[in-house]
Amino acid sequence: MKKNSFIYMVVAGLMLSSCSKDYLNVDPQSTINPEQLGSSSAATLGTLKGVFATLRSALTTGYAGHEDYGHKGVLSVIDLMGNDVIMNNLNWGGFNYNYTARVSTNSRSHYPWFTYYTQIKNVNTIINSVDENTDDAELKAIRGQALALRGYFHFMLARIYGPTFVGHESDLSVPINAETLSAKRNTVGEVYAQIEADLEAAVVALEGYTRPNKELLDQSVAQAFLADVYLETGKYAEAASTANAARQGYTLLTEAGWKNGFYDINQDETMWGADLNAELTTFVANFFSHFDNTNTGYSEGGNIAIDRRLYDAMSATDYRKSMFQGATSGAFDGATYGPYISYKFRDLTVDRVSGDYIYLRSALLYYIEAEGLARSGNEQGARDVLYEITVTRDPEYVKSSQGGQALLAEIATQKRIELWGEGFAYFDLKRLSQPVQRDYSGTNHPAYGRFNIPVGDNRFLFMIPQAELDANPEILPNNPQ
Repeated sequence: MKKNSFIYMVVAGLMLSSCSKDYLNVDPQSTINPEQLGSSSAATLGTLKGVFATLRSALTTGYAGHEDYGHKGVLSVIDLMGNDVIMNNLNWGGFNYNYTARVSTNSRSHYPWFTYYTQIKNVNTIINSVDENTDDAELKAIRGQALALRGYFHFMLARIYGPTFVGHESDLSVPINAETLSAKRNTVGEVYAQIEADLEAAVVALEGYTRPNKELLDQSVAQAFLADVYLETGKYAEAASTANAARQGYTLLTEAGWKNGFYDINQDETMWGADLNAELTTFVANFFSHFDNTNTGYSEGGNIAIDRRLYDAMSATDYRKSMFQGATSGAFDGATYGPYISYKFRDLTVDRVSGDYIYLRSALLYYIEAEGLARSGNEQGARDVLYEITVTRDPEYVKSSQGGQALLAEIATQKRIELWGEGFAYFDLKRLSQPVQRDYSGTNHPAYGRFNIPVGDNRFLFMIPQAELDANPEILPNNPQ
């Protein structure tokens, strides 16, 4: 690989300082003294906090325009590629909704690549500087968080640019940037082995660590990442047990909490997020500008809606259903909105521009645990876990009596309802070998999003971005168009 390849880039300072496309410059110098890292917990923590800051910052990649608001932005545009989230009027994120973002020459294909490989480079600086056997508890926890992030960032890249794990272990995925940096694409099996190793080491390193806030990671977050990876790799019993361990200590949201907009990092189920204020965000390149239909912004008046089939799958007594408009126009909070418009995400801060980003909720873990139990032979346990969370959303819910594929389908549907718009449904379509089906009788998808994509289609893979191909021909072959 050429020295100036994108994934070799060193970020100047603690945060990316430029939005321009001059990222191929060779060896920008860090402002951090390398001797401080690994010996000073304050300096090392400063580098780690720089990673978290960039993950919630807007317009840092130079790509994707106003849909570039860090990790939350990636989760948001990815969810626009499934069946469940509808964009009524093409806007920022529309390239993902209509599947043109994945093409190597589209700037949106650069956005996740740039976002995660940049931060992998930064966390590697921490990992390589701190002795894995250090007796300093603070440094050990900082290194553990860096390992968790490196594993998770590779996981995000692998799911976006590579095929699923089961049955594709020998296929090409993404380059690994860990102990060494691969000039070529590693196999799916190699990438997931690295992901698991990092996350398993992180879980050990974070034992006993208490974080000061939910912007940092603790053992439960590393376990949540690992449980999701185990589900992807077919280690179902491990997925279930790890998910169960990760969710301990978190309380499920009350009805009032679930219906309160998902804008406060301190709410009960939040495992990891970003604590924002008006000075740390922008009015337009902001999650709520795109997904809060009740606020001023790109979705003002109603642009983001739920697929009719998923809305219909909710029972009348499920309070989550009230956070979406029904089949006809109606009033919400003094305004009128069209059919199936979402009210789930609302920035209810005083200035309506300071809402926090929630990346991960403990609710996810119930569905990982339930699916893991079902697939590893404990269907009764799966039904119990599914009931535990679903009855809190729907007091009339009756514990499932299903088994086999019917039980798995019920778990998947409840997961889609609960985590709608939070960045999980598209990845599950790929993992579960399910098609995109938007062109159906009675569809409420607009014409430009009304198409079907069969299982195994090339469009489920993002192509490696053109800038990386130009800098590094060894990374070929690219994913097919």
